[in-house]
Amino acid sequence: MLFILTAALLPLGLIALFASIQSAHSKQAQREADARVIATAEARQIDILLLRAAGMLRANLTGPEPDTAACHSLLQRDQRAFGAPVNLALFHADGTLACATSHFNAIGLPHPLTAGVDTSLLPGEAGMRFTVPAANGTYGVGEIPAPMLRSALATESNQGIMLSQGGRKLVISNIGRGSPFARRVFVTAPAASGQIALHLIVMASPISAVEILLVLLPLLMWAASAAICWVVLDQLLVRPLRQMQRAIDSYHPGEGPLILPRISTPAEEIRALGEALESTAGQLVAREQELEEGLSHQVRLTREVHHRVKNNLQVVASLINLHARGTEGDVAAAYASIQRRVDALAVVHRNHYAELEENRGVALRSIVAELTANLRATAPAHAQHLVITLDIIPAFISQDVAVPVAFLVTEIVELVMICDPNGVVAISLAQAKTPDRAVLTIESRRLGEDLCERHAGRARFERIVTGLARQLRSHLDYDGAAGRYQVEIAITPDSLAEKKS
Repeated sequence: MLFILTAALLPLGLIALFASIQSAHSKQAQREADARVIATAEARQIDILLLRAAGMLRANLTGPEPDTAACHSLLQRDQRAFGAPVNLALFHADGTLACATSHFNAIGLPHPLTAGVDTSLLPGEAGMRFTVPAANGTYGVGEIPAPMLRSALATESNQGIMLSQGGRKLVISNIGRGSPFARRVFVTAPAASGQIALHLIVMASPISAVEILLVLLPLLMWAASAAICWVVLDQLLVRPLRQMQRAIDSYHPGEGPLILPRISTPAEEIRALGEALESTAGQLVAREQELEEGLSHQVRLTREVHHRVKNNLQVVASLINLHARGTEGDVAAAYASIQRRVDALAVVHRNHYAELEENRGVALRSIVAELTANLRATAPAHAQHLVITLDIIPAFISQDVAVPVAFLVTEIVELVMICDPNGVVAISLAQAKTPDRAVLTIESRRLGEDLCERHAGRARFERIVTGLARQLRSHLDYDGAAGRYQVEIAITPDSLAEKKS
């Protein structure tokens, strides 16, 4: 919001700043115009001085050429008319010197190149020289010293004048350094019919604090507006929201109601938002309590279902045991086989019931250990010496996987009891290539021998174990030479299993 307000106010500030700058430029242009008027007036003074001097010399050159005495008399009269020691000289038409004022070495001065007054600056800032031709070919030369020019060009202390012609310069007046904030205006005007350039420097009044303030006022107003917007937004909007955020971050459901700090802001919407948050937090707490109660009730129901199924399976196992009493031969073996499968299913339910609180699945090692213990306990008399070894990694499986695994182990171990009652059954579980899969291996040396292969129930056994593998959504691999069955099953990843175990 601060950026938006700043961006909205910035064009207005820039427009006002542009207007202030344009006003300053207009004042600067007015100063330059005034300085140009002054420079033109000073150049006119030089022109007047040259016209006056040229007129005096031209008057001396009209008519018959005077003798030397009369020539000196005319030049002395002209000096008195100037009121200053001006160097003057008259020349014949052939360029020879007719006469000159005292201390004026006029020999060898050049003939005028134009029909008008020829003006040039003297070297070393000595002054100005002018040449005036006459109609009869004679001409006069005069030199106005620099002091006379300085007295003719009356300047003020805040002005500086310099004459220039080519590489020569003549400083009429200098300007002081003045204030560092003072502004200087430079203008140039032509003098002596454009033969000399007059440069004028005017020290304008220094930039005042009021002018600086007027130029910077739009930016100051923009900065002040941005600062005011920042304070208003921070104190009346951001600060209350930040207080509510801290209160919400420190709130933990179940530790009491959400209590927001007292919000001192005139914004009704923020206060309404705080009240809505408190109301929503209260509803969430109530809803969470209802969900916890429902979940607890569901867990109890599930536990009760598993408990009743386990009890029912035990009742079924007891009934099978009662019916098996007094039977012999194949009938007794059939009852024992059925009882082993019922026991396998009961083991799964009992272990799932035990792990229900943590909801992490069924520990496969516990199932197989308890299942093999029951198989040895219910083994027929001729298979009492059957050995079952276990090498199972810690892993957890779901009940959908546990039931077919239990039946698969029961089927294969029961077949070994028939084919090799005094043999060894090795059951192992190893990690597969992916973390959510494991390989279950059941191996007995005589499973692949002819006696076991020709057993009357071998075909039925193969259909059963193949169907169980299909329930595990996997393929059952059989190695007849080694007497080994392998199937890949789904497990909980090792990291999760180790963390929860």
